[in-house]
Amino acid sequence: MPPLLQVLLGFVITRSWRIVPLLLMAVVVLIGVGVPGVTGAENANGAGTAIAVSGPVTVTRVAATPQPLKFGDALFWGDVVEAHKGGFARLWLAASTTVTVKEFSRLELRKEARADGLRYTLELLRGKLRVSVARMLLPQGEHVEVWTRNAVASVRGTEFSVETVERRVQARAFGFLGARGVGQGADGGRSPSVETVVSTRSGLVDVSPRWSGGGWVARIGATETLRVNGAQAPVLGRLRAEELKVFLPE
Repeated sequence: MPPLLQVLLGFVITRSWRIVPLLLMAVVVLIGVGVPGVTGAENANGAGTAIAVSGPVTVTRVAATPQPLKFGDALFWGDVVEAHKGGFARLWLAASTTVTVKEFSRLELRKEARADGLRYTLELLRGKLRVSVARMLLPQGEHVEVWTRNAVASVRGTEFSVETVERRVQARAFGFLGARGVGQGADGGRSPSVETVVSTRSGLVDVSPRWSGGGWVARIGATETLRVNGAQAPVLGRLRAEELKVFLPE
C-alpha cells in the first residue's frame, strides 16, 4: 500500500468520526490497487493492513514464530495479533472494519464462508479491543462478529464502535466488550467468573451467548451497555459520560 494512502487511511479512521463513511468509500476504491508483494493465494487470504503500531506488538502466522508487527504490514485470516505491555495497534480489516488492539490483548482473525455469506470473526483471546464497522461498506450477506469466552457480538444496522475489556473477577467491569479470564476453558465460558461487557457508541449490536441453547438474544443501541456474567441472563445499562471517553481518538 502506498505510504500516502496509509497515512490518509489512518487519519480518516482515527480523527474523523463524523465523515468516516464517505471518506472510507473513497479510500476503499484506492485500496483496490493492492498491496505490493502480496499476490496469488495470499491475496485470497488477505485480511487487511496495520495502519498504526506503537510499542511491542507481534503477529503470529500459522506454524510460524511471532514476528514484530509494523506499520503498513499486511494481515491475513488466521493471524494472531498480540499487543504486549505498552503496545498498541490499529488494524483495517475486511475493507470495512477498524480494530484497535490495546496493550495486554491477544486477537485472532478468522473468516468463514457460510451459506448466507461471509462471516468475519474477531476472536478476543484476552484483553481489550475497540471495533468500528462501517456497515455501508460491507457487501450484502457479509457480517462482522466479535467473540469472547461467553458471548458473541455482531453488527446490525450502521457503523458502531465497541471495546473489549478483560478484568479480574474482583475488579469493577467497565468499557465495551470484555472477557474476564483467558482461554475457552472446560466450562465453555459459563463460569460466573467470566464476564463480557458490550457497549456501543452508535448503531446497533446484537449480543448472544457463545454456547448453543443460551436462550436469549439482546440488541443494544447507542450509549447502551450489556453485561453478561457466565451463563446468566444479560443486564442492560447506560454508559456514563466518563465511560464514553474511551471512544475518543488516541
